[in-house]
Amino acid sequence: MSIISLLAALTVGLTLPTEGRIIVPDSLHQGDKVMIVTPSSGTDASTIDHAVDRLRLDGYNPVVAPHAYDRRGSYGGSDIARFEDLREAILDPEVKAIFCARGGYGAVHLLEALDTLPIAENPKWIIGFSDISALHALWNKHSVASVHGPMCAPIGRENRGPDVDTMMKMLRGAPLDYTFDSHPLNRSGSVKAPLTGGNLAVLDGLISTPFDIISPGAVLFIEDIAEPVYKIERQLYRLKLSGTLANLSGLIVGHFTDYRSDEDFSSMERMIADMVAEYDYPVAFGIPVGHASPNMPLVEGVDVSFQVAGDGTVHIYQNPYAPTP
Repeated sequence: MSIISLLAALTVGLTLPTEGRIIVPDSLHQGDKVMIVTPSSGTDASTIDHAVDRLRLDGYNPVVAPHAYDRRGSYGGSDIARFEDLREAILDPEVKAIFCARGGYGAVHLLEALDTLPIAENPKWIIGFSDISALHALWNKHSVASVHGPMCAPIGRENRGPDVDTMMKMLRGAPLDYTFDSHPLNRSGSVKAPLTGGNLAVLDGLISTPFDIISPGAVLFIEDIAEPVYKIERQLYRLKLSGTLANLSGLIVGHFTDYRSDEDFSSMERMIADMVAEYDYPVAFGIPVGHASPNMPLVEGVDVSFQVAGDGTVHIYQNPYAPTP
């Protein structure tokens, strides 16, 4: 057992994941305490400070985790420091949401230890994307919903984009209701199923671990940055060979940025379309989720109504706060 795993176990004892239906954290209210943590790569202090200012204007009581400004190489502090901040946020009953400062790399170091904490006993929103996909996988393992969405830099901007505005409304209790334009590679269909996904490189690194969330029957959404086409194809082939790709209920393809076409594929989207051509579930391309602006929020773990109409128009609807029948 690692040092941080031992520390977690000694603090609260080993906790088994909750089984059954997904737990949806409460919506946020005026005056709620929210915490900013830096669980992956480090970031500039000004990025955190600007987010604090804007969250305060939103009516919350934002606090910065003790080690959120730390640096250890490229990381936002040592493994132990980053774990301690997340442990404090998880265990503090007054904290209603955890905003991640940025992605990068490093959250995977913390999963084993964080897995011992009672995440489902005091459920709260965790918010972020990119490397934070590892923490969404952890929340999913404990049957708690989470928000794949913007982090401190866009939250702290004076002129926020529609992604941050939509996320803030959703955290206050509003549903997510999107209509997106057609894409020539879209495939029509309609389904309602649990939504899971995130950064494909991160999720691929969790396959065959206790934190593997790419499951049959789900609507999967994927995005990535600076990955060659052949690497994404290799990751999708792993899902194909395992049977997972064939047994999805739907596929939402978000931003794939900072890559070049190669000799085999004219684009990332063309490669992905070829990979899923033999299946019959709905597929949508060009959905504004991931490493570009806007990065529209999605709620992981809860059902999504996902429809691609005959003309290719896409409708995505989630209401995590709706009573479960």
